[in-house]
Amino acid sequence: MKLIPTIVATLSISASLAACSEDRAAVCDSVADLRSSVADLRDIDVTSSGGLSDLQAALDAVGDDVAAVTSDAADEFADQVAAVEASLAGLTSSLESAQSGISADTLAEAAEALTTFGTEVESLVDDVEATC
Repeated sequence: MKLIPTIVATLSISASLAACSEDRAAVCDSVADLRSSVADLRDIDVTSSGGLSDLQAALDAVGDDVAAVTSDAADEFADQVAAVEASLAGLTSSLESAQSGISADTLAEAAEALTTFGTEVESLVDDVEATC
């Protein structure tokens, strides 16, 4: 009779671990996608013709990947996700300023915001990948 509760408990734990592994795989995949889209973003030459448009398109892709990471990692990595989201909002704002009035100052602000965003993403990616 004691065997049945043990079997039920074992099956329950196995199911929980499988779900945990699936959740872990999802966050690992979404972080890998984010790392890739940020690398693409960093490769853009904003001084080239169409550079700001290319940056905006890449930023949209990064935003989609941040949303996926947020969905997959929000509970465990809430502080890091919040920092990434805040720096993404700052980057988006500075890019909009640069597009509406290109100057050395607006481009410098966009470059600084991009650096901050890259640092925050790198921190989140490193923390998540340490658990993958």
